[in-house]
Amino acid sequence: MRRLNPVVAAAAVVGMTSALAYAQTPVHQRIDRPVVQTARMMFGSIEGTVSDERGGPLAGAMVSVLGARTAMAVTDVHGRFVVNELPVGEYVLSVHLPGFISSPRELIRVGATNPVVRALQMRRAAGETLTTRPILAAGFDLPGGGDTVATADPAGTEDHPHGETAWRLRHLKRSVLKDEAGNVIAVTEAFTPEPANASILGRAFDGAVGLASSLFDLPFSGEVNLLTTSAFAPGQLFTGDFLPRGVAYVSIGAPLASGQWTVRAAMSQANLASWIVAGSYASKRASTSHDYHLGVSYSTQQYQGGNPGALFGVGSGSRSVGEVYGDDRWRLFSNVSLNYGARYGRYDYLRQHGLLSPHAGISVKTFHNTRVSVGVSQRMLAPGNEEFLAPSSVGPWLPPERTFAPLAGQDLRVERGRFLDIDVEHEFEGTYVLGVRRFFQSVDEQLITLFGLPIPGSPQTAGHYSVASAGDVDASGWAVRVSTPPGQRVHGSLDYSITRAEWTSRGDMGAVAVWAPAAIRPRVEDIHDLTTTVETEIPETATRVFMLYRVDSGFTRAPNDTRPAFDGRFDVQVNQALPFMPINGTKWEVLVGVRNLFRDPEHFGSVYDELLVVRPPKRLVGGVLVRF
Repeated sequence: MRRLNPVVAAAAVVGMTSALAYAQTPVHQRIDRPVVQTARMMFGSIEGTVSDERGGPLAGAMVSVLGARTAMAVTDVHGRFVVNELPVGEYVLSVHLPGFISSPRELIRVGATNPVVRALQMRRAAGETLTTRPILAAGFDLPGGGDTVATADPAGTEDHPHGETAWRLRHLKRSVLKDEAGNVIAVTEAFTPEPANASILGRAFDGAVGLASSLFDLPFSGEVNLLTTSAFAPGQLFTGDFLPRGVAYVSIGAPLASGQWTVRAAMSQANLASWIVAGSYASKRASTSHDYHLGVSYSTQQYQGGNPGALFGVGSGSRSVGEVYGDDRWRLFSNVSLNYGARYGRYDYLRQHGLLSPHAGISVKTFHNTRVSVGVSQRMLAPGNEEFLAPSSVGPWLPPERTFAPLAGQDLRVERGRFLDIDVEHEFEGTYVLGVRRFFQSVDEQLITLFGLPIPGSPQTAGHYSVASAGDVDASGWAVRVSTPPGQRVHGSLDYSITRAEWTSRGDMGAVAVWAPAAIRPRVEDIHDLTTTVETEIPETATRVFMLYRVDSGFTRAPNDTRPAFDGRFDVQVNQALPFMPINGTKWEVLVGVRNLFRDPEHFGSVYDELLVVRPPKRLVGGVLVRF
């Protein structure tokens, strides 16, 4: 870390200077002016009212929409709601309110010209006598804590017993044969207290009942993916290694008043059985000065027999990884925000089981539409990290399906990277964003990933790779990025970077020189990288396309190459909605994807993490996706 001390000091001086300059700026110059969003012409909105069966407005009803974006709104005292900033496309609309039967899900189409207006009606649940819907079980007390409904006493002064049995009899639901005098009226005063000798088990059950009731009232949404995935090495499309495997993936989430929670799970069955489960919660980012994101995940890979070669890459027969993470963001002033967080992962196949990756940063809006950000972080990258941890990019998370083993020795070593980034971004009136970045990296035990090595005794398939250490490297450079706002129909970006790298030590030189001479880099080298990303949605055909292509001068293309050279890698994914009518508000799509990019497209780490992946196979993914 001593190699970065002068740079950190310089960054601190720059940050303090920016803060002082902002503090001395006149107040009338610091008022944020609204950004002209020309891209809003591709947004639409949904508005309307929610009423009961008699036409009366319903306040507090939760209206949710699911489609290209998930959003929600709560009706006001007049039953009105508005959901703005919805990208053009198809959405599933539903409304929920405790005590009422949820409305049928409705498929609507949002355009960019006029808002979609809907008048929704809800029907009161039959036999509903409480303002909150309790879940009752035989042998337990009625849940307390809410306003209830009582019957009027015709005499008004009639005495009655006060025991537990009498209390239960008085609170039984009245039969149609017992309507002798009083009308059923709602009382707003305090609920009749339970007798002191009431069931302890019944009181303990109240909390669980309330929790279950609140969960079942949430407007759930999600997706189910039935996928087939396979991989093949370059030039081996029709060989025996092209063996597909089935994957089942499920994602369920629900919006809350304060945010959004999501649960994901997937599993596959073959010679190596694997499954994953993850949960996350993201607070709702609105006008509040604080938002956060929390999550946890667990994934495992286990040998099931049938192929001894697969056991070679698993070691003891199974591998498991668990991770918890959190990100916190505070808005200190109107144009100054602070963010920090950390990820902690536990790997049962490493000698050092626990790995901590913290990060922190500050962002200052200095001028009109201009923002300066400074961030420092440490990233611990374990071998197999891309197999067991959730990707940052949008799409299904595939369970671990590849195996790996050390190229030299018996232990797997961990890459540690320390990073400093200084970003300046300026938005040109909603048309495009121009960014310039200065970055510094210091990496220990840089990982090398090698596919298709003819090592005796190791699996000769595209689903197995070897890992080694290239040594320690210091790198710095400049990057320029031009992108369009995400609200436009075609959203894209173009990134160019130039990096100067200097190797300070070497790793597994002997083994790497035998199997991949090009992975041994010059002591000092310059690397040029150009990455293009295009993402679009075609509402006329209900098609979504994502494409990424990366060209770099430092790729290691094949094991027998003697030096790095220019090469390209890609990632393409297409979602096509099926033409038949949806069933009960669901939306059916066909997913097809192909890529030979090994790391996640949103991967943040060393400049060499993708460059030192030798001969990566192409991965194919296809299947059916059902949104609900």
